[in-house]
Amino acid sequence: MSTITLSTEADEYQWSPLGTPMATFSTGLVYNEIKHHKQRVSWCSVVWTSRGIPKHNFLTWLMILNRSPTKDRMISWGISTDPLCILCNSSPESRDHLYFECSYSWNLWSELARRTNWIASRNWVIGLRSLQSSTGPKHQRLLILLAWQASIYLLWTERNNRHHRKDFRPFSSLVKQADSLIRNRISSFRNQNPSLSSNMIQAWFAV
Repeated sequence: MSTITLSTEADEYQWSPLGTPMATFSTGLVYNEIKHHKQRVSWCSVVWTSRGIPKHNFLTWLMILNRSPTKDRMISWGISTDPLCILCNSSPESRDHLYFECSYSWNLWSELARRTNWIASRNWVIGLRSLQSSTGPKHQRLLILLAWQASIYLLWTERNNRHHRKDFRPFSSLVKQADSLIRNRISSFRNQNPSLSSNMIQAWFAV
């Protein structure tokens, strides 16, 4: 039987997530090790933008998956509700109608798209594909995504306010709110990336 020699040195922890000792703990490495990775979806880049507004990113993700409680889905669950879109009162509400077949929604998105020099589509699928394949300078592409996601978020908020608070606003009010949100977001990374921030704000005010 072999003899085990015990060290007199104090025990210590060693952080070796990838088999190599590391001096500092990394939450990101732990996350990547335990996360079940799936193939990246084609629309990932138009949702999870690093310079985007988190709550806009999240709602856009839900809308792409068609998981928000639009009236057509509520009816399919057996919930009794008026099927008409509360923004235009002319067609049944669905994800595709809200974005952007609805005349009220289209007024907002077309105005914001104009300010980014983007040729917008009223068809959800076509519009999403166009955004995925968009080319051009980074600041321009990011500005388009900020405007698109702001449209999605503000229209859903307006829809909910009309349902639950009976608070109706003209689309021009949403344009002003979107303008403020976009300008504030651009200003938020002025110190981190002054060149990108400057290019974006110039492009936003150029039209």
